[in-house]
Amino acid sequence: MATWGRIKIRPVRTLSGTPIPTQGVLEAASQKFKQGALVLYNRLTGYLNECAANPTHILGVASRDGQNADSAGGAIQTVALAHPDVLFIGNIDNNGGGTGATARTQAGRSYGITKETTYNTWYVDLNKAGGTNSRVVVWDFWDADGMVVGDTLGYVIFAFDPQYFQGHHTS
Repeated sequence: MATWGRIKIRPVRTLSGTPIPTQGVLEAASQKFKQGALVLYNRLTGYLNECAANPTHILGVASRDGQNADSAGGAIQTVALAHPDVLFIGNIDNNGGGTGATARTQAGRSYGITKETTYNTWYVDLNKAGGTNSRVVVWDFWDADGMVVGDTLGYVIFAFDPQYFQGHHTS
């Protein structure tokens, strides 16, 4: 089995075959998140911030790095919305240790999503299977580039759990 490199989360397709929905959102001041970060509207300021651990609201995934503007609203970010129709690709790992491997039994299961701090990439976290910290559902495995089920840090196709999509909530 192979070990794959860490990737930035990105949208790959919609279930309905429509274009991937995106939204331009004004960033809060001093945003230094990385491309592929989970982001949300800050309900107190109305500007975009990176999500914290185990986010209760997820607007979507940043299309590029945060622009570190001096003032709120000084930069705009395009966000791939975490709408239930959209499928994303990202690594699977076990608590950030670089040891998580894909397994056929992961398909259809819910997991948490965590930020790995060395590379600042978000990943599907096997350590948060089921339970209150689950935020995504694994749909399938990326089988391009010679990747096979059983590979370490393999790529999975997943959707965000609709109950955490910020576009479905008013607060």
